[in-house]
Amino acid sequence: MNKTAQQLLAVSVSLVALMGGALAWAWKNLPPQIPWYYSLPSGEQQLVNKSVLIWTLGGAVILLLATRVIAVWAGKKDDTVEVTIMVGGLTAVVLLVATFFRVIQIFVGI
Repeated sequence: MNKTAQQLLAVSVSLVALMGGALAWAWKNLPPQIPWYYSLPSGEQQLVNKSVLIWTLGGAVILLLATRVIAVWAGKKDDTVEVTIMVGGLTAVVLLVATFFRVIQIFVGI
């Protein structure tokens, strides 16, 4: 496994762990429904149960596992391919974490 790919994976895992910690810390302060679908008109159409945040966390873990498996498979002969795939996975995790923390920030007031 390429050292750069390992570092990218470590950063991704750290972000997901931070997301899990923030969810555990803020869970009591979150209302039963939270705004998630900002692209929809305002009101009830944007709301989802707060359990969606747990599913989002689980999805991030699955995303990391899938990215790692694909990177190892595709990068068997070329480290650049492995690193490129890991950068794509890290980018996806960063976008997911940014959305997650934006929702948490609304209710916790950070």
